[in-house]
Amino acid sequence: MGKRVDIQIKGKVAYLTMNRPEKRNAIDDIAVAELAEGFRRAEGSADVRAIVFRGEGPAFSAGADLEYLEKLSRNTPDANMQDSQMLKDLLLGVYRSKKLTCALVRGPALAGAFGLVLACDMVFASDKAKFGFTEVKIGFVPAIVVNFALRKLRETDVRELVLTGKIVDASAALRMGLFGQIIPDNEAESVLESFLHEYSAGTSAAAVAMTKAVMSEVTEMNLEKALEYSAATNVEARATEDFRKGVNSFLKKEKLEWS
Repeated sequence: MGKRVDIQIKGKVAYLTMNRPEKRNAIDDIAVAELAEGFRRAEGSADVRAIVFRGEGPAFSAGADLEYLEKLSRNTPDANMQDSQMLKDLLLGVYRSKKLTCALVRGPALAGAFGLVLACDMVFASDKAKFGFTEVKIGFVPAIVVNFALRKLRETDVRELVLTGKIVDASAALRMGLFGQIIPDNEAESVLESFLHEYSAGTSAAAVAMTKAVMSEVTEMNLEKALEYSAATNVEARATEDFRKGVNSFLKKEKLEWS
C-alpha cells in the first residue's frame, strides 16, 4: 500500500484506489507516481483482465492538491516539465492500455482526475458524480487533459467545460455522452463488479487487446493507411488460438468462458 493509492488485485480485476478521503483524494506528484506504478503492475500481469480507478470516500478526486499547486508555482521550468511528463505518460498509458480500463466515479472528478476518467475505456458514474475542468479558475491551463476530452466528447461541450471551469452533474455528463447510464450511488460497486465478471468470462483478452490497438492507431492515420492497418490486424487475429477456439465453440453451439 502506498501513501496515496491502494493497489488490490481481486480475481481478474486490479483496483487502484486513491486513498486520501480527508483531502477528497486530491492529486499530487506522489499520487501520480503511485497511480503510474500501480497501473504498470496491473498492465504487466497476465492474470488481470481489467483495471479500475476509483476513490475512497465520497469523492473520486477533487483535482490537484493545494499544497502541490503552491509547489508547482515555485518550480523551475525543468522540474515542471518533468512533472507534466509524468502525468502525460500516465494518461497516455491508460488510454493505450491493452486491458479494459474503467473509472468508477462517485462524487467529484475534477481537473486532472477528470482527465484520468476520460483516458479510461468506460465510466461507471453514480448519481452523485460531478465532472469539471476547473483549471482556468486558478489561472492554469488544462493542456494535457484537453487532448483526451476532445477524443471523447463533442468539441462544443469541451470548449464550454475548459473555458468556463463549470462543474456538471451526472445528468449533464450523461447528455454529453461520457457514459451510458447513471447508477444509484449505493449500487455502483455491485453494478461494476457484475459487469466485470461477465466481461472477463465473455471476451477474449487477445481480441480485446488487438481491438483497442486498432482504435488507438487508426485515429492518427488517414483513411487508406487506417484500412491497411486494420486489414493486417484481421490477418493477425485470424491466426490466433483465441480465434480458433471462438469459431469452434460457435460452430458447435457451445458456451465458451474465457480464462
